[in-house]
Amino acid sequence: MSIKPVWIIAAPSGNQITKIDKKGKTVIPNGRFITPAGKNIITAPHPYGLTLSPNGNIAVTANSGTNPLSITIIRDIMSDNPVVQQVPPGPGTDKGVLASVFMGLAIAPDNKTVYVAGGQENKVYLFDLITGVKKDSIDCSFKAENLDYSHGYIGDMKLSKDGKRLYAVDQIGFRMVIMDTETKKLIHSVPVGRYPFGICLSPDEKKVYVANVGMFEYAYIKESNEKDAKVKSINYPAFAYGSEEMKTGIQNDTIAIKGLGELNAIDAFSIFAINIVDSLQPKVVAKIKTGNLVGALVEDIPAVGGSSPNSIVATDDYVFVSNGTNDNISVISIAKDSVVNTIPLKLDNRVKQFRGVIPFGLALSPNKKRLYVAESGINAVAVINVVDQKVLGHIPTAWFPSKIEVSQDGKKLIIANAKGFGSGPNGGSTFHLGTEGSYIGSLMKGTVQVVAIPKDEQLKSMTEQVVSNNFQFTNASSPIFKNRARNPMPLYPGEKESPIKHIVFISKENRTYDEIFGQIKKGDGDPTIARYGEKVSFSNRKKTEFISNTTVMPNHLALARQFSISDNFYVDADVSADGHRWLTNTYPNEWCETATAASYGGNRNFKEDSKAPGVFAMNGAAGAIYPEDYNEAGSMWDHLARHHIDFYNFGFSIMFEPALYKSEFKYTGIQQFVNFPMPEPLFKRTSKMYPTYNTAIPDQFRIDQFIKEFDEKWINGKEIMPPFSTVIIPNDHGAADLPEAGYPFRESYMADNDLAVGRIVEYLSHTPYWKNMLIVITEDDAQNGVDHIDAHRSILMLISPWVKRDYVGHQHYSFGSIFKSFWNILDMPYLNQYDAGATDLSDLFTTTPNYKPYYALEVDPKVFDPQKALDPFDEKFNWKALKDAPEIDDVEDMLRDSKEQDAYRLENREKEE
Repeated sequence: MSIKPVWIIAAPSGNQITKIDKKGKTVIPNGRFITPAGKNIITAPHPYGLTLSPNGNIAVTANSGTNPLSITIIRDIMSDNPVVQQVPPGPGTDKGVLASVFMGLAIAPDNKTVYVAGGQENKVYLFDLITGVKKDSIDCSFKAENLDYSHGYIGDMKLSKDGKRLYAVDQIGFRMVIMDTETKKLIHSVPVGRYPFGICLSPDEKKVYVANVGMFEYAYIKESNEKDAKVKSINYPAFAYGSEEMKTGIQNDTIAIKGLGELNAIDAFSIFAINIVDSLQPKVVAKIKTGNLVGALVEDIPAVGGSSPNSIVATDDYVFVSNGTNDNISVISIAKDSVVNTIPLKLDNRVKQFRGVIPFGLALSPNKKRLYVAESGINAVAVINVVDQKVLGHIPTAWFPSKIEVSQDGKKLIIANAKGFGSGPNGGSTFHLGTEGSYIGSLMKGTVQVVAIPKDEQLKSMTEQVVSNNFQFTNASSPIFKNRARNPMPLYPGEKESPIKHIVFISKENRTYDEIFGQIKKGDGDPTIARYGEKVSFSNRKKTEFISNTTVMPNHLALARQFSISDNFYVDADVSADGHRWLTNTYPNEWCETATAASYGGNRNFKEDSKAPGVFAMNGAAGAIYPEDYNEAGSMWDHLARHHIDFYNFGFSIMFEPALYKSEFKYTGIQQFVNFPMPEPLFKRTSKMYPTYNTAIPDQFRIDQFIKEFDEKWINGKEIMPPFSTVIIPNDHGAADLPEAGYPFRESYMADNDLAVGRIVEYLSHTPYWKNMLIVITEDDAQNGVDHIDAHRSILMLISPWVKRDYVGHQHYSFGSIFKSFWNILDMPYLNQYDAGATDLSDLFTTTPNYKPYYALEVDPKVFDPQKALDPFDEKFNWKALKDAPEIDDVEDMLRDSKEQDAYRLENREKEE
């Protein structure tokens, strides 16, 4: 039986909208505040790398947010008027200057040269720190009889004190490289663990320590074990995570699937110590596991994900390692090369059992008495006393602090914040379109924060600020909850039994609130950008076909007016890659965040002929979660299974990339050719006849398949509909005009999606389960649209007899709100800080149910002809359309679409004026 909690936790924003206030409190999409201390300097998007010049006057960030990839040089950083230089200067300029950049930076002792990690180019670039001009590069490729490092991905790096040796990690080459800066040559490649991410030198420069953030080395699925065997695709992921098949592989007469090995292999989630005293033969001398082992009991829950060690710093005695998934710091003895202590990072005892701090960058004070930790998940920097290894307090930062440096005098912190103050709006009648355009990836500017290091006694108030920025605590006995007594949404898990017994969670793709609901008068919308609303006009891309005065998505509008929506809901994600993590209640760790930003910026490393062991990582957009992503307590799938809640999945979270699109396979949309494992609970509870993301497959076909399987299982069969179901209906992502396939306009995909949503709600509302059902519909992200409040504002629709009719809620909601509500209804504990700390959806519910079912509306046949789209599925599939369908997030396609949205906005504004 659940125990009544003392505190009810919610997001501190209440009903405030997401907004940027650089001089006060900024409200970010998850309903938390940021109040960064000190001075804040704007950089290009996603500064995941940071370094400070030896003279302390210049800071450089490596920005991998979007094209063009860049570095930001900040001169006179300690002054009141620092000078900022972007290299290259801005969007669309000098794209060849930095073909790739990822995290790693180092500045020469003479303060004249900055070394920049070249990511997938397998190079290190040299830039003049005074002028910002690229002057040379060091090639890290190497090929010998039994070695092939011709393809690499250079990341984090460190420079020797004399500036003669440069040490860097090659993430996909699973090696540490050593370069001679005088000859500008690669001199050593030292094999390390999987996906090396962080690196540091011991103070005496006798050892290099490398943090391996990866879990597995993935491989092609082949026809046989023969050396020249061809790659073979299969119609479903090969095995379940943790299964014996996953460990040992599968081989028979027709297929060879390499096993991934043990969950706690030493090459995974570990620190490698490399002795570099012998300059001719550096070698690994220790392999150290940090954090919690996979499977170990952590607060009575077996750890699902690994520790994700990512950043490292060293004193004469200790190496400190941030374990991104465990929310702790491992302390390694340099003398023994073994873990001697673990420092937990707990912001507040009221949320101490929930992970989500995400420790990332580390820095030491010059006297080595203080350790500073970037706490990416709570927008703070932790201050640790090195002597007793205790946390002294927390300093508030901007959004997602990534890397930290300390000034030479030890008086100031320099903090790179990857998401800065957020995106702000990216459309609407009052939006000013700048040179960056309206695409979210270009608007998510980073910041460099310069803050005076507080005295220990000042940390108390700063810590209180960090707590109040992240959480609102209200005593469970407060009179403000008196109206919750009869609400179908329990106040907390186990507070009462909910009348809702069946939850259907539906995910769609990439839309904002304003695009669809901007005309709804009860909501805070901008009708000038409601391009998928009522009485809209548009053309195909060639401007040869035109539609006037039509309604693109009538079912969405009808459902909004018959049930409940929110006009203050935001996706936590920037793009689909992190969006599909969030949709499984998996908050993206530092590995996912950095890889996502880099890949969307053009740093995609997958090459079919590559010999690099880590070539299948960092491929950007995917509709699934990978073992490197797994949180300590796992995803919602693990959470449901642990608490014996049955569920079933239709196409949700099974789209691993890279993948193949095969003509003989229409029932799951894609085929796999890499041995990625699925979460174990999901593996056996997923439909084999429902296609995942692929815009060439009509959403109408998906709903046909859904109805067929639902009927077989839960209407005509002996089984009872499970308490929890997930469904993906993705074609509102949009794709190219394909009139021969029934999609003459981009809007045709929206109409397809709209009719599918109408049909599934009509079907479900006519089943015997309707009286106890809740349907929740949202998007994985909002990046392909524009919104006048914030680029993260998106769709949240609640459909049920138990929700208010024709209601628009104004409470601030996020993905965490959705999951918190699920767990309250299903009587399950919260999974992490993001759902535990969110505001639940109780405002949208009613105490008086209305069991009236829904009847789907037809879409305009001139926009979308459902039968024409479905006809090929009877006998002959339209494989040209399948081949031409875009990947889940084609950045160029989205940038082109954003320009079309900007044109639509300007045209409608002119009409209104």
